[in-house]
Amino acid sequence: MQRFIKYIDPLYKDLEDIADFSDIKPKDDVEKTEYPHLEKITLITKKEIDKLFPILQRLEEELERQIDVIDSESDLDAKKEAKSIYNKILTEIERIVDRINNELITLDSPYFGKIVFQPKESITKKDLELYIGKFALVDEQTHIPLITDWRSPIANIYYQNSGPRENVSFLAPVGERFGNLKQKRQFQISKGRIRGIYDAKSGNVAADEFLLAQLQERIGKKLQDIVSTIQAQQNEIIRGNINEPILIQGVAGSGKTTILLHRLAYLFYTYSEEINDKNSLIIAPNQMFIDYVSDVLPNLGVGKVETLTYLFWGRKVLDWDKYYIVSNEAPEDKHKEYKGSIEFLNILDKYFEDFEHELLENIPSYIKESIAHRYYELKEGFKDIDMFERVSLATEYAFAQRKFTEYKEGKINMKERFIEETKKKILEYFKKKCNPYSLYKNLFRSNLLPKDISKYSLDGLTHKRRVRTYRIEDLAPIVYLHFKIHGKKDFERGYVMIDEAQDMSFVQLSTLTQIAKNGNLTLAGDLAQSIIPPFYIKDWDDVIKLVQEITGKECKYHQLQKCYRTTVEIIDFANSFFKKHFPKSYKLPEAVLRHGDDVKFLKAEKDLAEMEKDDIKEIINILKDDFKRGSVTSACLARDRQHANEIYDVLKNYADEIGEKVVRYDENNYQRGVLVMPIENAKGLEFDSVILADINSKYYEDTLLCSKLLYVGITRALHRLYVLVNKNDKFSKDFANVSL
Repeated sequence: MQRFIKYIDPLYKDLEDIADFSDIKPKDDVEKTEYPHLEKITLITKKEIDKLFPILQRLEEELERQIDVIDSESDLDAKKEAKSIYNKILTEIERIVDRINNELITLDSPYFGKIVFQPKESITKKDLELYIGKFALVDEQTHIPLITDWRSPIANIYYQNSGPRENVSFLAPVGERFGNLKQKRQFQISKGRIRGIYDAKSGNVAADEFLLAQLQERIGKKLQDIVSTIQAQQNEIIRGNINEPILIQGVAGSGKTTILLHRLAYLFYTYSEEINDKNSLIIAPNQMFIDYVSDVLPNLGVGKVETLTYLFWGRKVLDWDKYYIVSNEAPEDKHKEYKGSIEFLNILDKYFEDFEHELLENIPSYIKESIAHRYYELKEGFKDIDMFERVSLATEYAFAQRKFTEYKEGKINMKERFIEETKKKILEYFKKKCNPYSLYKNLFRSNLLPKDISKYSLDGLTHKRRVRTYRIEDLAPIVYLHFKIHGKKDFERGYVMIDEAQDMSFVQLSTLTQIAKNGNLTLAGDLAQSIIPPFYIKDWDDVIKLVQEITGKECKYHQLQKCYRTTVEIIDFANSFFKKHFPKSYKLPEAVLRHGDDVKFLKAEKDLAEMEKDDIKEIINILKDDFKRGSVTSACLARDRQHANEIYDVLKNYADEIGEKVVRYDENNYQRGVLVMPIENAKGLEFDSVILADINSKYYEDTLLCSKLLYVGITRALHRLYVLVNKNDKFSKDFANVSL
């Protein structure tokens, strides 16, 4: 029988031990006061889990029986019906597994905060004592909330105030409510046991202690939620208004990605009728990044949200099959940059306008003037109607008008069959002319563009038998034209989130902004981490202007300076490099609280891939020691893919000695072990320790691109950073001396 226990958090094995509080000995009066509430919640949660496991077992048995039914059916319709029932059972199993896992999250750490709020306009004059956690829990007998959801309006008091304070407020459904915050308490709870209690009594001292404790426990694994440590500025973004676009510029480690995901979870909770997991879209930079962030939303009780790279999303919009392939022709950055620019967007608009005019002029019908006239009326009056719908409606209108005119004149010559055949002929004419790929290709045969760009583009847009090629930068303009022809109605989303937006083109951003209903769009990025040529975005002003023009709404801009990822020592080193090589307009990251090891330089005479066994021993020992110290991930970061492949071919031979798997970047899974990858692929990720490999003039030079690459590499480290330099290389010496 197929079992689904493997998809359940292993914590279920400790269920009985966690629920047994008989051996608890509170270490002080505060713990003595708090443990009864924790015990009550734990027992309620265990009771719910105990009810769910038999349901799961029953469904597993039903699924097994249904497999036998499918196998025994010979009638095709009956077999189809049996498969449908099988899929329904499978869906119900998935729902029960998710419920069990959510209950186990509550069992492990049911809440992280507590507030005592004294309402000003209360009939009872009683203080409200509220525990804040990921999921709400209500006592079924008394209907008193045992846990308040972190996304609820009153929980905002917890996040916006560092300690007790008079005259605070929150926005309830009935209006703004005022009162006094008498207590703010923070908890570290793990496996149903209190590990620490922090009372915020004066300023940020307790809050800083709690945050530091949380940061010190971070290890290099998949991205986790931060509901317990959301800071005031982060909270402001997360709880920002619906129906307004937001742009976040954040330094490395400032929590941009986490804020995006928590904002989505907040919106699902607060505006569930408008925004949900079925109508939202997350655009991410690569597949490993998608895997890295895959646990956050489920841990917040949110279903699977479609998360794609732009490449996969664009192909999905165009409904392209395997015969549309990326061209092998070499890219040229200057042409790529132009084809992703705002100027090129204007060219696309002009080209389509000319194409549309010519198309209407050549309609194969004697009433084409009437069709064209009505078409432009519909275009002006009904912006959301796509081109084909306008053509169809305009054609129907033109023939109806013609019939009416002839009827008035006593003519009844127009036969229905003739009319229908003509309509069909017109629609086939439009369909033939309006293939987005062919239409885009013909742009480069027009006189709207310089010859060098046209030749370069046509070299990448080839059509041989069924196979059509395109360059990566061509995808967004083709999607843009597709929306002009077919409209965007079928692709609109309740919310769109774009991470690493600094590496996107203006055409890509335009297409994604267009599908965000009511301007519900959040973009996040860091110009200092723009490391994928040709660097479309030089500053955010043009992006803000583009978003505002498309949505018709003000785009809210937020700047995040604090780095929560790495240590003071690593950030100080990063900033010493930052100040010497980056434009003054780029803001320096500010380290938060946590200290650690100094940056360590490893000096060698050869590159890592060329080292003798004795020379590479130091690196292997460092990796071994890091894992002994509790590391889960260590990254060896290279200049590019070829460099990464060369290093991987060496390090993979030492996997047994290190005692961990050595993983190459193209596996696309963020997993335990030594991950070897180009710096470009590491963007957005974090690791317990990082080795920057071969920082010398063979791979790097004194350019802004190399400076950005090194900055990204430095700031991937959570705890420790090692830099491999060449003893006799000038670039190595300069880099090693950067912080002196």
